[in-house]
Amino acid sequence: MKLVSESFLLLYAILRVAETFSKRPKLPGKIVYRCSLPLIVSAYVVFYLSIFADVFSNDASISPIHVITGVALVLVSLIGRNWSIKTLGVFHSIYIEIRDRHILVEAGPYGFVRNPYYLSNLIEAFGLALIPNSRWPLGIFCLVYLPLVIHRLITEEKAHRTKFQSSFEDYRMRVPALIPNCVWDWTARSPTRKVTGQSIS
Repeated sequence: MKLVSESFLLLYAILRVAETFSKRPKLPGKIVYRCSLPLIVSAYVVFYLSIFADVFSNDASISPIHVITGVALVLVSLIGRNWSIKTLGVFHSIYIEIRDRHILVEAGPYGFVRNPYYLSNLIEAFGLALIPNSRWPLGIFCLVYLPLVIHRLITEEKAHRTKFQSSFEDYRMRVPALIPNCVWDWTARSPTRKVTGQSIS
């Protein structure tokens, strides 16, 4: 299982770099908060290296359940992220970028949550952190990577609110930020929970 984990992490690292920096057709625009990208990439690299270190230095057997669950979450995130990129088309950017001819995309995964790309990234990171079953990657995820993703999400939504004004406010009222309404509805109906089904905004 250790060899499987090591091979998966090496192959996925290559795939992730290729996916992030691959050339795609896009419309140029105004970049908002340019330092967001290097900050989040740096945090991700540190996080990923901590996983590598734990897996490669771990002489004990790695839990198959943790590896299978982690890999499954990473694959789900890969589907979600690429669905988001394909839906955005020329409006996708690794920066927070607003164009003059920008449109508010509500199709595909953007009809379920406003930030499916960031949701996919968080699912991916959590899945990766499960693979070595170690506190260090989970700690970096919770204390460094997660806050940076949330900060970037908030910054991007502020830029969208400035650009689209009432259209974005209407969208924000209808579609939750990260957790789909169906999840809130399920928790609200659960007899063991007392949670109101409200959208995150």
